[in-house]
Amino acid sequence: MKYLLALLAGGLNVLCFSPFGWWYLLLPSFAILFFFWSRAKSGQAFWLGFFYGLGQFGAGVSWVYVSIQTFGGMPPLLAAVCVVGFVFLLSLFPAFAGLLQSWFRGWGFLTRASIIMPISFILFEWLRGWVLTGLPWLSTGYALLPTPIASYAPIGGVYLVGLTSLAIIGVIMAVVHDTNGRTIFASLLAGGAWFGGIFLDQHTFGRDDGDPIKVALIQNNIPLLNKWNENRKVEIVTGYIEASARHGDKDLVVWPEGAMPEYAENLPPQFWRALEQHPADFAFGALSRPSGDNGRYYNSLVAVSDTRTIYHKQHLVPFGEFFPFQELLDPILQYLTIPMADFSPWTEPQAPVELAGQRAAVSICYEDAFPHEWRSDVAQSGFLLNVSEDMWFGNSLAPHQRLQMAQFRSRESERPMVRSSNNGLSSLISARGEIIKVAPQFQQAVIEGEVQPRIGVTPFVKFGDLPALVVAAFFLLFGLILGRGAGSGRP
Repeated sequence: MKYLLALLAGGLNVLCFSPFGWWYLLLPSFAILFFFWSRAKSGQAFWLGFFYGLGQFGAGVSWVYVSIQTFGGMPPLLAAVCVVGFVFLLSLFPAFAGLLQSWFRGWGFLTRASIIMPISFILFEWLRGWVLTGLPWLSTGYALLPTPIASYAPIGGVYLVGLTSLAIIGVIMAVVHDTNGRTIFASLLAGGAWFGGIFLDQHTFGRDDGDPIKVALIQNNIPLLNKWNENRKVEIVTGYIEASARHGDKDLVVWPEGAMPEYAENLPPQFWRALEQHPADFAFGALSRPSGDNGRYYNSLVAVSDTRTIYHKQHLVPFGEFFPFQELLDPILQYLTIPMADFSPWTEPQAPVELAGQRAAVSICYEDAFPHEWRSDVAQSGFLLNVSEDMWFGNSLAPHQRLQMAQFRSRESERPMVRSSNNGLSSLISARGEIIKVAPQFQQAVIEGEVQPRIGVTPFVKFGDLPALVVAAFFLLFGLILGRGAGSGRP
């Protein structure tokens, strides 16, 4: 029964994120897990965490099946096996978090629930963002975006927000378990953290820089089968140019990832003339195959301003844009029909692109889930620019979860984001992470609006995850002050 409840608690976790946004369900979700962990020995704690992960990732990343089977062409049985293996792999992270916290069974319940368990869970959540190129999906802090706790994002990013929220949940559990001097003191600290977020929300680490940028996002909703059809190439290119022609009053026009189903180097002169004669600057996704680069090709963004510059994607999607361990996977790869699925990552430093009189920190698709890889660009830029292709995810949770992560990037950097997607949820996001405008899914649309560039560097942009590590160290010190043997390790 307890493993079944852990499984259900993990599934409940998914409802805290977009598109549901029921963040308050984090309390019962983690309360169930922490309660069972407090009563479990090492082996049991491992499996409780594993079942929690099965519920969380089994429900939360089920869209992987849509990507590799519906749109990738993998046989259904093989796709199901791959997804199950993927979910099992992700579930190992909360499982090892359970094992780690179990080493502190002799510590008091307050210390374990409010310090040891939150640190253990967030530590392995952080590791999940790095191991095997990383998949920081469903990181706890993202669910707290609508709350005062999100005000800590500019200081320590998503992991500091997640750690703070889990610590508060642990304190609530400890107060319910046993109200005494220590739990009252801890509850005052937890309340201070919550109201401190309200106070911090009034503070910013930068200021507006220049005039607002007038933007148009062209969302033409091109089906994937049409995009890679040679007979539809002219129609697609013409469609983007015609949709952009009426936006001569804008400073910047943005098309999504892979908008041009052609290598940028092969686009004809008349295409470039149409863009250069337009009053606005342009940014669009295209394939790129630089001459003399040993036949490598890249997923890229082209920026057309006074000069023409190009950004190449650095963090590729495993099994979508490249195949790790390709020699070992040859028997499987023959089943895949994903077009252009052998991209190369760009490994050289890249400067922010110049657009609309400002610098923009660029990310392509789910690169915006890895803020540590572009913090230096953000510090030099007035706004964030992301182009995406979410058609691979179909009508699943993934596009909504991706938009929430994009909002968080704006919140922690205090930079607005211009986000263009092919099939929906193209959006303008404020420097506070609030959606200014968003396009509906699965239809053609144009988003028109303004974003205000910013200047100034938040602590997170400057130091990355270091502030979260400092807070974790402070939590541990506080646990030592409470005392190793203060109270029973079991509720």
